[in-house]
Amino acid sequence: MLTGTASKPHTIDEIPRKHSAPDGTTYDTISMIPFSQIKERGYNVIDEGDKILSIHVEDQQEIFVDELLELLPDIPIKLRRDIEYDMSSQEYEAVIQDIITKEIGNGEGANFVIPRNATGAIEDFSTHHILTIFKALLQNDYGTYWKFVFYDGERFFVGSTPERHLYAGKGHVKMNPISGTFRKSNKPQLRKDFKKELLAFLRDPKEINELFMVVDEELKMMAKMCDQGGIIVGPILKEMSRLIHSEYLLTGKSSKDIFELFKDSMYAATVVGSPLENACNIIQKYSSGSRRYYGSAMMLVGRDKDGNDFLDSPITIRTAEIDLSGNLSFSVGATLVRDSVPSEEVQETEFKAMALVSSIVPHQRGPAKDPMLQKLYNDDEIIETLVQRNQDLSNFWFFQQEQNLTLGQNKKPLKITIIHNGDDFVYMLRHLLHAFGVITHIEHFSSYKVTQDDSAITILGPGPGNPNDEDSEKIQINMDIARDLLKGNKKSIFICLGHQILCRQLGFTVVKKQVPLQGIQMQINLFGKKEIVGFYNTFVGKHSKDHNNLQISSDWKTGEIHAIRSRNFIGFQFHPESILTKNGHRIIEKSLQFLLAD
Repeated sequence: MLTGTASKPHTIDEIPRKHSAPDGTTYDTISMIPFSQIKERGYNVIDEGDKILSIHVEDQQEIFVDELLELLPDIPIKLRRDIEYDMSSQEYEAVIQDIITKEIGNGEGANFVIPRNATGAIEDFSTHHILTIFKALLQNDYGTYWKFVFYDGERFFVGSTPERHLYAGKGHVKMNPISGTFRKSNKPQLRKDFKKELLAFLRDPKEINELFMVVDEELKMMAKMCDQGGIIVGPILKEMSRLIHSEYLLTGKSSKDIFELFKDSMYAATVVGSPLENACNIIQKYSSGSRRYYGSAMMLVGRDKDGNDFLDSPITIRTAEIDLSGNLSFSVGATLVRDSVPSEEVQETEFKAMALVSSIVPHQRGPAKDPMLQKLYNDDEIIETLVQRNQDLSNFWFFQQEQNLTLGQNKKPLKITIIHNGDDFVYMLRHLLHAFGVITHIEHFSSYKVTQDDSAITILGPGPGNPNDEDSEKIQINMDIARDLLKGNKKSIFICLGHQILCRQLGFTVVKKQVPLQGIQMQINLFGKKEIVGFYNTFVGKHSKDHNNLQISSDWKTGEIHAIRSRNFIGFQFHPESILTKNGHRIIEKSLQFLLAD
């Protein structure tokens, strides 16, 4: 239990810090961060003046859960205004369909999270009501990462969040992307029936790809934060009272300060979308107001006995905000992907909210249900099914990355410029290239000048957007960059959007696919070798005849170009840096060797 003085810092860096070695582990501050704070990364957001709410810890105490439950009240809760969503099921389904059709279907990203917002009010509200809700969560909603009550003197936050956003301490960094939701039956089940349903969930391509996409997105953050490498652990199943989620653990090493790491990590793809920057644009487009504190994070900051800073940060989901008059609000969302079924996503939001709602609404309460996964703890079919998920993923990201790869040459270090097109996949590219000892420089497309580029190779990177949009300044700039690279015979690699721009410059037609390949893994013939690769594209270049001096890898049925190369350039429609590309580091290695060959 932490108590202290409340304040409202304007920025993350204004949250007070201490640096001396304490007598044992000490917590210095705990802060509730509003979603609008993502403006510190330069991203667009609806900002209605929500503040960082910080408590400067003056006293800390530990208490056993059983003792706490004895102390917590359990009083009747009556609502003076029923809990209602701002969108009906039908209205939310329409929003989901728009996201799938108009945003994912037009190349704006792979997945997005647009929440439903609920409001209500508690009659004759008092602190005892908050503690009663908290007690119900402690008793009934097992398996979550944090259960908490936060009070800053003006409002309460009470929640049971399943997901760790970020841990940082002693040079170690951890994130736990969660995606994929199994809804547990409310009826008693035989072990064999539960196993059958769980296996169907574990083998569902939609649920599998959804998790892979958020892992890719958070790997972008980890690649930016962890300059000393990292690994992926999992997949792991996490069971809660109403749901079972699938997740991975991403762990790495970093020399960065914990506050810098937090700012780099704002916020998890699981509650925002990907690519993250454009997901913020889509959230702004489809939201009628501020997200307030939904989908952001809390920050618990402290020091260990040696004076080392640490930070523990849960995601603020399954969390209710309640003011002193008893007015309550919470938000709940689902990860929307290309093959989402709107009605299923609506049901998912309702299941996710159930544990929180049942702690507030008395007639929905009940005794905690026994965990189901323990019945399958050593089931070899479940274990095998989980392990098989990694079978065709990139080995590079599942083991500690060190600068021990070689390009087969003893020349001076290679320098590569990576052009940032609005997708942080470029940081995974940089991380991968560093494993080869390559020196990299990342430049935003808007400021890149080929005349100032002294690198040996330039990469025109991936990003959201329609490559055929002649009115887009971004596309116009990319077309100019590609033209200058080709005209100057600059050694170059073009990836995803960059590849589509390359196709246009070479005279190929670029078309919109009927079904987007956002977060999809396929086997292709890559210049004569079969490769399993990951696609994140809505548009694709096509060809119908041979082209002199060009090697083209394509789908022979459709003419869709997977890759293209000539003496001075290579284009990939897929992402060699993605976890979905099994041999991505080798593809990059061979590409560099090809371009550097005399």
